[in-house]
Amino acid sequence: MKYIDQDFYTNEYCGTAIQTDKFTEIANAAERVIDQATFFRLSQIDFSKQIPRIQWLVKMAISAQMEYFYELGSHTEAGMQTVQSASIGGFSFTNPQTDNKKNLLQSEAAMEYLAQTGLMYSGVDAY
Repeated sequence: MKYIDQDFYTNEYCGTAIQTDKFTEIANAAERVIDQATFFRLSQIDFSKQIPRIQWLVKMAISAQMEYFYELGSHTEAGMQTVQSASIGGFSFTNPQTDNKKNLLQSEAAMEYLAQTGLMYSGVDAY
């Protein structure tokens, strides 16, 4: 856990309670998702020297991602797989969510926090 601790998650974000023995595992998984969404920019900067607003937004994004994982009961791609369709006898089921482009690992709330930081910019910086 590079960016967040249990105190921030519990007292500042006020998220769903996560057992202490699962907290580190879920926080690490959430931080990996946030690192990917920011093109690993966070790992290339000194996070402690960022302005307080950016630090807060990143921590809120990680917290939202953690809560998303915890409530889904998984923090891996394999754990998020859902049945697309199934048939038993005359009964058949088709999952209406067929948007394969949507990244099921990313919390929409987390991405909204990150969008305010500028860290998700995928264009080219001009110097």
